[in-house]
Amino acid sequence: MKEVNSRLACLDVLRGFDMFWIIGGCSLAGGLISYLGWPCLQPLTRHLEHTEWIGFTAYDLIFPLFIFISGVAMPFSFERYLSSHQKRSLYLKVIRRAVILILLGIFYNGLTTDLKFADARYASVLGLIGLAYFWSAIIVINFRPLYQAICAAGILFFYFLLMKLVPVPGYGAGVLTPDGNFASFIDRLIVPGQLLWGSGDPEGILMTLPASVLAIAGALAGNLLKNQKINSYRKCLIISVAGIACLCAGLCWGMYFPIIKKLWTSSFVLYTAGWSLLLLTVFYLVVDIWGVKKVFFPLMLIGLNPLTIYICARGIIDFKYMTDFIFGGVMRVVGTGLSPIVLGLCTLICEIIFLYILYSKKIFIKV
Repeated sequence: MKEVNSRLACLDVLRGFDMFWIIGGCSLAGGLISYLGWPCLQPLTRHLEHTEWIGFTAYDLIFPLFIFISGVAMPFSFERYLSSHQKRSLYLKVIRRAVILILLGIFYNGLTTDLKFADARYASVLGLIGLAYFWSAIIVINFRPLYQAICAAGILFFYFLLMKLVPVPGYGAGVLTPDGNFASFIDRLIVPGQLLWGSGDPEGILMTLPASVLAIAGALAGNLLKNQKINSYRKCLIISVAGIACLCAGLCWGMYFPIIKKLWTSSFVLYTAGWSLLLLTVFYLVVDIWGVKKVFFPLMLIGLNPLTIYICARGIIDFKYMTDFIFGGVMRVVGTGLSPIVLGLCTLICEIIFLYILYSKKIFIKV
């Protein structure tokens, strides 16, 4: 039986599994389901895209899971600073990471392509990750696990009160529509530039607070995994029970405060924390306890350079052109029926090759 060392292999694999669906996994799965045409697989197609508003699909889990994983890594990455009483250096590291992610998010949204500052979108996926990481890191650095959990519960309850009780001019209190909710109202007041849906943004300022709870939940799990005194299988049991409890709590709360990904409602955060805990349990069991690693090597490559592949796959590197250049003949041979599947698979292969080159050169771009 293997206990936790300074680095959990399962985190890289789980992060890679998460990113896999963004960089082409969903397109590949959708093409395969369409080609097979099996009625039993058709219900799965709805899980390959986001929910329109209220509800949950598997694709909605990708973003929260990434934030959760960043939290799991905190007890391991912070240990060196806290054990040597270097809080100031740790604060600077956390602030630097948050600022870089916010700036990268603005860059990713295309501000530098036309320099139209008034029309730019300043809220972003990377910006939300940066701010959620910052809020959660401050709590993790300064409080013991019990108080971290209390802070997390307090944040979710505070957000619930704001969204349900504070009136929005022209709409009233507790309106959870795209235009009438309190979080969107705050974004319209203070966020410059353009919002994603005009009247609001799923990566808005206020939503960084409930999103930070996912990182705190991850840090609590990371503290448990780091504890050498607890048996590995017992850790799995504790984390899985916590995951089921969060799922149930999220569903129950969702009857009063609906599960809405685009608003990061407290019920959504609890529900996705539950799934994240269960996925962590599975990957920790398989990868770190049972030692099954070779088969997950492609996912590990993605997980070691997630920011690089996220930005590159969305425009900096034209992987589809690369795929057509390398595998264009193969796609024309297989015909139109299989070409979407072959295109998706070959694109993923090109991305993995790119990541393997970085891995072989020991290039890991982090912030």
